[in-house]
Amino acid sequence: MTTSHRPPIGPTIASAAGMTACIIWSSAVLIGNRLAVAFGPLFALALEFLLAGTILSVLAWLRGDIHRIRLTLPRAHLLCGSFWMMNVTLSYLAFWMPASSGELLVTGLVNYLWPAFTLLLSIPILNKRPTIWLFPGLAIVLVGIILAKIAASNEYSATISTIPVFSIAYLLALFDAVAWGLYSNFSRKLSHPNGASGIPLYMLITGGLCLIASSAIEPPHTASAQHWVLLITYASASGAAYFLWDIGMRHGKIVAISTIAMGIPLLSTIITAIFSGHGITGLLLLASGFVVIGSAICRRGVVDR
Repeated sequence: MTTSHRPPIGPTIASAAGMTACIIWSSAVLIGNRLAVAFGPLFALALEFLLAGTILSVLAWLRGDIHRIRLTLPRAHLLCGSFWMMNVTLSYLAFWMPASSGELLVTGLVNYLWPAFTLLLSIPILNKRPTIWLFPGLAIVLVGIILAKIAASNEYSATISTIPVFSIAYLLALFDAVAWGLYSNFSRKLSHPNGASGIPLYMLITGGLCLIASSAIEPPHTASAQHWVLLITYASASGAAYFLWDIGMRHGKIVAISTIAMGIPLLSTIITAIFSGHGITGLLLLASGFVVIGSAICRRGVVDR
């Protein structure tokens, strides 16, 4: 009996998959907030990951990929899965600790450093080579993100006055960004070339743990049919995003994907500004220029050896 092997995914298609994930994630703040209010944060996370994980598991079974998950060594799944679950947990803690909108603003800003850490950690983990352009590019992107967040706020002075100098939430968001950078790079380094993504497994485990935690500490929540439709749609898109990102990290051009990912804070801010009634201001357009220029510079900041 002959065994057919699926041809490897090309770097161009894999890179496009990773970039598509970035576009999906740009709506995470707006939709995630609405689901958390309707269902409760832990219960919403549990439903999202259990549904998304189930959908991806069924798709993997239909494609015959279940056995290919085992091609990657168990210790690699343990390491990558731990970083993935660490990212989810730290993100939840970081965004629920802030005591004011200003503190939440900076927490979100720190969390959005994950594309930068994906690039930076690719240097020691994937043996990439940094160039002189890396840190100036990161600095310009950071300025753009700050301007975009300020532009999306109602009152500049009110925003600044409510921002504490230091917060545990900032530290958790920083570790969250580092955890995602570690997961992205180690999933590329340790995964078997012909192996399948472990994301469905990670989602189901995380969803189960969130459901247990929700049952223990959260009161029951009621949600409308509209919210259930939103949840199902978002869970499907979220599962697709994690799956596409995993493909991009394992087979795509990591520098190009990470550079595009740096635009997520800007796109997320624009979406939030439009749907929350803030509108797009000149300061937001200025922020766009900083992010685009900084991302272009960052693309030259990490290269193959």
